[in-house]
Amino acid sequence: MRIFSILLAFIMVFFTSCFPASAIDINSEFSSKKIESIHYSFTPNSLEDAQQSNLQQWQSLNKKPLNLGLETRPVWIKFKLNNKLEKPIERILSLDNPLLNSIYLYHFIGPEQLKSEHIGDALPLSSRTIQSESLLVNLTLPANSETIVYLKVNNEAGIGLRVPLTLWQQDSLLAHKSNVNLLYGLLIGFIFSLAVSSLVLFAFSRKHYFAYAGVITLMLSLFLAYLGGFGFRYTPSSIAAFQQLILPMLLMLITVLFLPLQRHVCKPNTSKLLKGQTAITLLYTVIIGFMWLLPTPSMALFTILTIPILLSYHVITTLFYLRKQPTSPNKGLLIALIFFLAIVIHFAIALTGLYTVTRTNLILTFAASLGCSFCLSYTVIKLFILQRDEQVTTQQALIAKSAAHDALLNERIELQERIRQELESQVDERTFELQVTLRELEDKNRELEQLNMEDALTGVKNRRFFDKKIIMEIRRSRREQTPLSIIMLDIDKFKSINDTYGHLTGDQVIRAVCDIIKQQLKRPLDEIARYGGEEFVILLPNTTNQGALAIAEQIREAIENSAVSVAGTTIKFTVSAGVYTHIADDVHNPETFTECADKALYLAKQHGRNQVVNFPIPQ
Repeated sequence: MRIFSILLAFIMVFFTSCFPASAIDINSEFSSKKIESIHYSFTPNSLEDAQQSNLQQWQSLNKKPLNLGLETRPVWIKFKLNNKLEKPIERILSLDNPLLNSIYLYHFIGPEQLKSEHIGDALPLSSRTIQSESLLVNLTLPANSETIVYLKVNNEAGIGLRVPLTLWQQDSLLAHKSNVNLLYGLLIGFIFSLAVSSLVLFAFSRKHYFAYAGVITLMLSLFLAYLGGFGFRYTPSSIAAFQQLILPMLLMLITVLFLPLQRHVCKPNTSKLLKGQTAITLLYTVIIGFMWLLPTPSMALFTILTIPILLSYHVITTLFYLRKQPTSPNKGLLIALIFFLAIVIHFAIALTGLYTVTRTNLILTFAASLGCSFCLSYTVIKLFILQRDEQVTTQQALIAKSAAHDALLNERIELQERIRQELESQVDERTFELQVTLRELEDKNRELEQLNMEDALTGVKNRRFFDKKIIMEIRRSRREQTPLSIIMLDIDKFKSINDTYGHLTGDQVIRAVCDIIKQQLKRPLDEIARYGGEEFVILLPNTTNQGALAIAEQIREAIENSAVSVAGTTIKFTVSAGVYTHIADDVHNPETFTECADKALYLAKQHGRNQVVNFPIPQ
């Protein structure tokens, strides 16, 4: 067997050396290219050895990415980049396997070294020049040059030596990463949401199968996240290589958790088959506890050899239970197990390097993970619905049996009770309808009263409200011996505004004056009312004459400084005001206040408008 392996290796070396790898040409139309024409070798021990070694000692690879399976030896890779442009350019080299421990990159043009960099998942994220979950290196290519890139890849503590290479133009890489990250986020987010939903249902229902399904689905989402290198962002730098170890551990833990989930879903009877499955799974669980002591490649090899066997046992037993009880949960669990078995088999084939792994192949893993998660969620939800239906059916049967026993004895009582309830229900309905009608009537009366007290154009109180309000305030002024002030305002030359711009514009001016007056009144007891046309009245209880004059002047200045814009035309306007303050002594003549304030307003109009005049008028 050893002689056959040596002979096969010799034949591969001979034939691959006959077809040397070609350089990667970069022109103006270059956006990205997979580097699948390379040379690789395990012989060199240093960079000098790699540079000085004969090309015959290197193996050539064409039209497929490098996948050396579970190889633990460091491998040297070299390839050429040919920049055909008349200017230096920058391109990004992407190693599309984020689960590589250590990569040393050396970039040469002739004997001159252009760049050297050390990256890998054994190093913290902060040490990377381009901080991404992918392994990226920025290369500067001189104009009209042919450069050589040497890579020393060591994955001794990792799982599988797979080195797919791609050269990117920066914008193309950014667009590609955005699309890939979006798809990853949607897929992992959907699976994670299924896991959270199952765990939330477990919290509410206390059904353990929700917990098992939720944990399995959560581990599947973590498996995909670490497989894509995204877990590296959240791994402490002290245990950066943890994501190499977590992948086989997650697969083993998921395999173990399928047993208790199977017991809850299939509800098998005690048998030798069940006992044997339980014993094997418990033994496997104990072995997992000691697997942390093994190197990661050994753990990966143990995983890909044992998990398919145990999963096949799970599938066979589930199929056996399904033949006895062909229920929807059993079918869903069987499909979920088959999906997960497909994930494990694909993972095992990829690790052993039996075929070329590309992003297209990884879609199979993602699709199987999505199918497994969805089937698990369907299984536990369907099981919960069936159990609930069984409980409802049992309860209904008990109720029917009890009702049949009591029907003859309680028939008359039920009839009387039914009649009493109907009468009470009718009385309650009539009472409720009456209450609703009375409440609606009160609301309508309140709305009608409100409409009678408000001016339809401005929304402020109207003349009717003012006539009632001033009587109340006069009584309060007389009772409490406090001054009552009143301000009468009138818009200057309002007829000219109506004649020039129209009545609609005049209405806007009136509303603007009301808004400004309301802004100047700060106290809840101060009231504004539209007295008629363009005339307004303001009631200021417990306000001195100086305070009323100050408020009137503030209102006049605010209106003078304001304007109304209509159809691109700015309209300026002013008001005149008359003020009267008095401590009421005659509650039967409220007209005294309005007459005195109106006289002051008239004098303000006569003396040029846009002013405030106080009553009594000085001689």
